[in-house]
Amino acid sequence: MGGLGLVADARRLGASRGGGAAALWRMSAVADERALFWRQSSREQARVIGLLPQACFLPPEGVESGWWKIDAVIDFVTLRGLDRVVWLDGELPTYDPRLGVTYREAAEDALADAGITPFLFAPDPSLGLTVGLAELVEDFAARRLWSLPSYRLSVPAFEAAV
Repeated sequence: MGGLGLVADARRLGASRGGGAAALWRMSAVADERALFWRQSSREQARVIGLLPQACFLPPEGVESGWWKIDAVIDFVTLRGLDRVVWLDGELPTYDPRLGVTYREAAEDALADAGITPFLFAPDPSLGLTVGLAELVEDFAARRLWSLPSYRLSVPAFEAAV
């Protein structure tokens, strides 16, 4: 079984302004399953919830990988039989001295070990989500439909294009 999951941290995604709402809706439409990291309610989170129909919440528990979000994403994806994930999170570029790498690097390694192909993206807070990013996510989703080989995206190379 396979499919695509969309996981987002609702903080600072820019989904409530500009083209962010349309971009998030487009990304949501290509995903088989959707989830948000659990946070106390905010205006931005409420807006994102409205744009991600039938999204579940991933609780902050478990630190097997060194960061609870990695464990939550792996559990979410594997329990649903998915093999790819789009993960939107402003914390991904953060360096963790305990891990000795950024959260993005730790997530890429853990997801690869679990057999999950990731598209990891940290939106620029000043730009938020863009139509260009939505197009990249749609391309990521379409590659499975065309039965192309799996690939790992190195998001820093794509951030300049968005």
